[in-house]
Amino acid sequence: MIEINFLSIIGVALLSGFSHCIGMCGGFASLCYASTADTSRTKSFFLAFIYNLSRIFSYVILGAIFGAFGGIFVLSGANRSLLYFCIGILLVFIGVALFFRGEMLKFLENQRLSKHISNLMSKANSLPRSKKFIVFGLLNGLLPCGVVYYFLAQSIASASSLVGASIMLVFGLCTLPAMMGLNLFYNVLGVKFKQIMFHLCVIVIIANGLYLAYLGYMANG
Repeated sequence: MIEINFLSIIGVALLSGFSHCIGMCGGFASLCYASTADTSRTKSFFLAFIYNLSRIFSYVILGAIFGAFGGIFVLSGANRSLLYFCIGILLVFIGVALFFRGEMLKFLENQRLSKHISNLMSKANSLPRSKKFIVFGLLNGLLPCGVVYYFLAQSIASASSLVGASIMLVFGLCTLPAMMGLNLFYNVLGVKFKQIMFHLCVIVIIANGLYLAYLGYMANG
């Protein structure tokens, strides 16, 4: 199991939360938040909170699954080094795709899956408000997203269901301030500031990828 640097996990999560996540998940979250206009501030806050807790729960489950999946490949030193190298290259690919936001990112952030999740959200729209917010949050956590893929790749590299779940929990919690204060932060933060944060996030992702690929390469001799 590779030693996971949770400081870099927190750094990327915070940077992406106030840049990429607001734009990526903002549309889905805003639709939910808009439906609370006729409720008290306390009830609105509660509904937004359970929405985001459900979203984080999806991340944790995915992290546990991907961490366990990574554990299958680390039964031998050769497999471990190959896993680290491949994950490292994948992280670089994700970073480059996020930076250029072209066809590579469209390939990663599968539009067909996004539409399917949107359709499921539409069907869940008739549920009682509290249940609707829980279902919406769970589905939001399953949206294809390059940044989420970065953390899932780190979960695979951890080769541990528990550590994978922890990585995704830390990621989710770090995005909570941005997602809870979506409207405020989106309006207050300038475009340039968000771009700077996002570029820093991408640099860290690519650097982590190169480092992991280097570890895999060196471990294989």
